[in-house]
Amino acid sequence: KKDSMKTTLIGIPRGWHLLPVFDSINSTNTWLKQNAASLNDRTILIAREQSEGRGRNERRFHSAKGKGLYLSLLLKPDAGTLSFSKMTALSALALQRAIRESCQLECQIKWVNDLLYQDHKIAGILCESLYQGNAPAAFIIGFGVNVFSQTFPAMEQNRPGSIADFSIIPPSMDSLTVALLHQMDDCLRRIDDPALMQEYKKHCCSLKRTILVKEAKQTYEAYAEDIDDDGRLIIVHDNEKKRLYSGEISIRMI
Repeated sequence: KKDSMKTTLIGIPRGWHLLPVFDSINSTNTWLKQNAASLNDRTILIAREQSEGRGRNERRFHSAKGKGLYLSLLLKPDAGTLSFSKMTALSALALQRAIRESCQLECQIKWVNDLLYQDHKIAGILCESLYQGNAPAAFIIGFGVNVFSQTFPAMEQNRPGSIADFSIIPPSMDSLTVALLHQMDDCLRRIDDPALMQEYKKHCCSLKRTILVKEAKQTYEAYAEDIDDDGRLIIVHDNEKKRLYSGEISIRMI
């Protein structure tokens, strides 16, 4: 809906451009993709509801009105030099930190970009690239966070949950948003610092275990051994090591 509403967020870092909040939208990522050419770097789009919220591999993301944080960021500079896998991983780290800071909830990260608490999916992240010719011109990073308790539709692969189901303090949408932007700021500023990927690995629940890897034409079991400096998952399959890009691959823990 075009009847967007003004909003004020106190404490967001300098350099970010917050658009009026949409009451309802098809998808914050889709809207930014369609309007990226006319928008500033570090534009923020938030909606109270998404009618066509989506995650990786075109899965639907349940986006009930007023129950979650549905936020997308547009990043333009240096898109051609940034690793897509690293950008995705560090966005998950920023959200993990923000939830801990604002809600005192210590989530785990399922490679590459889902946040879990006690095996319930609390949040997902969708990173997309925009190209000019063959070169990436921008990143769009979409965050879908289940904040308040709600009834979820039946889902085959995930056990959804909300921050409010587990947090010892009532969550605040504004506090979570401001914390996320500050953490994204820190990750972008320190994107080449290897300590960030070490921190990501510390919170990643997908490592040192057998997983099920789903690629376009095959599904197989593998051992998740490590994550490299670009956020790629290093697996062992049939006694050979292989690096997985986040792209169109998904994993399940077994």
